[in-house]
Amino acid sequence: MKISKDLINNDVPAEGQIEDSDCVSFTLKEDADLKILFLGNSITRHGRAESLGWYGDWGMAASSKQNDYVHRLVSMLEAEGRRAFCCLANLSEWERLGDMSMLETRYAAARAFNADLIIVRLGENAQLDARLEEFVPKYSKMVKHFAAGGARVVLTDLFWEYSPFDSFVKSFAEENGYMLAQLHDLGSNDKMKATGKFSHAGVASHPNDNGMAAIAQRIFCALKRNGGV
Repeated sequence: MKISKDLINNDVPAEGQIEDSDCVSFTLKEDADLKILFLGNSITRHGRAESLGWYGDWGMAASSKQNDYVHRLVSMLEAEGRRAFCCLANLSEWERLGDMSMLETRYAAARAFNADLIIVRLGENAQLDARLEEFVPKYSKMVKHFAAGGARVVLTDLFWEYSPFDSFVKSFAEENGYMLAQLHDLGSNDKMKATGKFSHAGVASHPNDNGMAAIAQRIFCALKRNGGV
């Protein structure tokens, strides 16, 4: 069993990554023809947190909003002629608590968005070394909850490798006809992390611009392999 030390030691709190009133946000694009729902955690969007030395409000730890994986992926899709209306939902509180009722309350707007495409890029805050058996069925139900309207789905495994969960995500994708973007090798590569750019070790272990670009590219390739968007 391989467990990334970054997964176990990541001390960026799952709690309070985004204000409760802002955990679901929208990026409107004029003349959009594609609705994308991003279900994620700090790698998708983390609000300003001065206590961590983090002053952005985008995917941690990209150097700017345009360099996080969400915006890089949208740019790739735009180069293909698509215009995306995006909904970003930070599910870190759900990861931490595993409270399924939150999907109907805190994250209701994300489901009501009725996306055409859903990107599920989360799991790192679930304390998987202790809660894997508890979390896996909740993850499955969560994905199906948001995909109930018939959206196409791309799952990713973890940025910081944890092979029991990564293997589950791969099997779950295959069983349900979801697309899969594998990322688990990225978190062990310092060239993909913000190492040395932040004094807080947890922030510094998050993907830098190179890591974000790699995440976006792998999701984009998963889409292209499966007929694009």
